[in-house]
Amino acid sequence: MKKNFVAGLLLAGVAFAGIAQAADDDRWYVAPMISGIDGSTKRNVDDGPAGAYVAFGKAISDGWTLELTGSGMTMDGFDPNDQWGLEIDFLRAMKLDGRFTPYALFGAGYLKTQRELGKDLDTGNLMTSFGIGVLTQLSQNSDVRLRSEVRYRSDLGSPTLNDVIFNIGVQAPIGAAAPPPPPPAPADSDGDGVPDDMDKCPGTPRGSRVDSMGCERDSDGDGVADGRDRCPGTPAGTKVDARGCELDSDGDGVANSKDKCPNTKAGVRVDVNGCVIKDVIKLPGVNFELNSARLTEGSIRVLDDAAATLKKHSDIKVEVAGHTDSTGDAGYNQSLSQRRAESVMRFLVTKGVDAGRLNAKGYGESKPIADNGTKDGRKMNRRVELRILD
Repeated sequence: MKKNFVAGLLLAGVAFAGIAQAADDDRWYVAPMISGIDGSTKRNVDDGPAGAYVAFGKAISDGWTLELTGSGMTMDGFDPNDQWGLEIDFLRAMKLDGRFTPYALFGAGYLKTQRELGKDLDTGNLMTSFGIGVLTQLSQNSDVRLRSEVRYRSDLGSPTLNDVIFNIGVQAPIGAAAPPPPPPAPADSDGDGVPDDMDKCPGTPRGSRVDSMGCERDSDGDGVADGRDRCPGTPAGTKVDARGCELDSDGDGVANSKDKCPNTKAGVRVDVNGCVIKDVIKLPGVNFELNSARLTEGSIRVLDDAAATLKKHSDIKVEVAGHTDSTGDAGYNQSLSQRRAESVMRFLVTKGVDAGRLNAKGYGESKPIADNGTKDGRKMNRRVELRILD
């Protein structure tokens, strides 16, 4: 009968070894238990309550627990004896649910026996034990558990002292439980600072500035994210290309909204208004104070556009040509036209045009384009032009 019981314990231990799970409490614990014995038939002792076990243990890893166990028993009968034991046990636990935790155990230690009859009145030998048990949670608000187990203990020096022992008691942790770990941070796959469950634009490039929905910011509202916008600050409602720049249908470098000459041919030079640059660029509206080279206020805007065009086409060289009408002394008119050409050239340089690309030349009254005999003709002849040299 006892052999069958031992075989059952071995099979149970093998089963536990394959299905154990990690422990969920790593505190030290104490487990006092009262013991009963089913003694060896060769020992001549009575079965029944016999003493106590006390175990001190701690979970070590992956469902394994290490225990130091002490025991003391007094057995009555025809051959009464007392036994004290100290052993180290390993427990392998399986957590079924929140209440029950079955386990298997095995260990080894030292067993001291004192007998009142027989030849060997005082013996001490190595011993082994193995068994199964279960921990039962008493309540959801308590860490104390009911512990019940059965183990087979074998005295390696005296086969007659092999016993089946039943233990029942409580197991209580020592000290306060560790605080629960903080909840894991919400998943943020693209690292933009917006959790995946709130991210309306997953997969944004690393380092992109995003809004509260995880979408890249679009400061000017043109539909192109700031990180890809090559032309930030476009006016509201402006149609843009994939780079965020205003559309330029004829590809002349001047946006449609500013192009006064749409559909220019590909490859031709255009000014800031999108119009073809001719060999001579007239500057209507550029005027000077009477008998002076000082520019009037109204001339500034015209020359600003001229400077922008020259900077856009940095490969061309220009002659700034000054002209007058035929009124007055020809020598004076020649000098005045030179000074006016130089005044325009200086203005263009202040606007960022390389001075090495410019040459100022006064022609006086030598190249009229209208009749100097009329008021309108003389007005047309008083002019400054930009002549393309290269």
